[in-house]
Amino acid sequence: MLVAIAALVAGGTLGVSQAPQWVDSSLARITDDSVNHRFVITVGPTDLPAHADHHTARQYGVQMFRLPRGGWLQGYVVEIVDASGHLLPRELIHHVEMIEFERRALLGPEIQRMVSVGKETPTSLLPPGIGYPVRGGEPIGINAMLDNPTDRAYRGVFTRVTLPYTAEGGPARPLDIISISTDVTGNVGRSSDYDVPPGRSSVSHDFIIPISGTLLAVGGHLHDYGARLLLVNLTTGDTLYDALPTVDSLGRITTMPMGNLWRQGGYRVSGGQRFRLTAFYDNPTSQTIPQGAMGTLGGAFKPDPGQAWPALDRDDPGTQADLTYLQGLGRMHEMGGMKMP
Repeated sequence: MLVAIAALVAGGTLGVSQAPQWVDSSLARITDDSVNHRFVITVGPTDLPAHADHHTARQYGVQMFRLPRGGWLQGYVVEIVDASGHLLPRELIHHVEMIEFERRALLGPEIQRMVSVGKETPTSLLPPGIGYPVRGGEPIGINAMLDNPTDRAYRGVFTRVTLPYTAEGGPARPLDIISISTDVTGNVGRSSDYDVPPGRSSVSHDFIIPISGTLLAVGGHLHDYGARLLLVNLTTGDTLYDALPTVDSLGRITTMPMGNLWRQGGYRVSGGQRFRLTAFYDNPTSQTIPQGAMGTLGGAFKPDPGQAWPALDRDDPGTQADLTYLQGLGRMHEMGGMKMP
């Protein structure tokens, strides 16, 4: 979902570099373009029939790759291409997320989502001097979920993700940042889609940021008919993000604004402050749209020195539920697409 760039900080990383045994790696390939300082990950192929949504289209499932070297990720570029590398329409993206199997999320027991991109998410490159630190050999998951709202069927579709990086051992060490993410359902181990009733509606979720630090950027994701995404600090009353999507002539969302808080020096957060995320929808039809809505938020967060990141506990029921959900996305790939609850 989310638009988020993340980093490793002290605490919470397992010593063994391994992903769950069920994770597939047969459709993911990574190339280290050391001349241009970028990793290129390609996932696929799959086929997308015309007018297939992300619940019914055949998905790749969660795929895994290992990073060839350590360093700092400096941004991301997500593209949909054919077998020859030619660009296909960006509207084939539902979302593409990268998963850090060895770290817990800050806001809950889920496995850490490093970055999440929707069709409306712009290409993001970090300002010089900050980055997401990674280790050579680290297993990273990628969940590329596609759909096809067009009249044309596409065969042999690949997802290509380019990650610029700064290699270890250089003259300057980038500042470490880490991602935070949540959605308005607060679900753990379940889809974050929910039903959209006719007319105007809203759904909210309250959460606590448990450690102090600085929020440098935020971004969000809505489905079509989404009207607004709002983030408020309930402790202070501050509004951090009030996003109105840009839509095309058919009312489909084309872009979501980014909240570049670093331009004002970032937004200071004290550990324990409570926040509220609210998604607003305006469904012009007379029918409820099943699983037609989503409201997700991602942010780039710099923890204060000495703040302990929550440790990953694979026996935690929430973590187990999240791993089961991710494994279910793999079953979607094996079964050729099924509707998740």
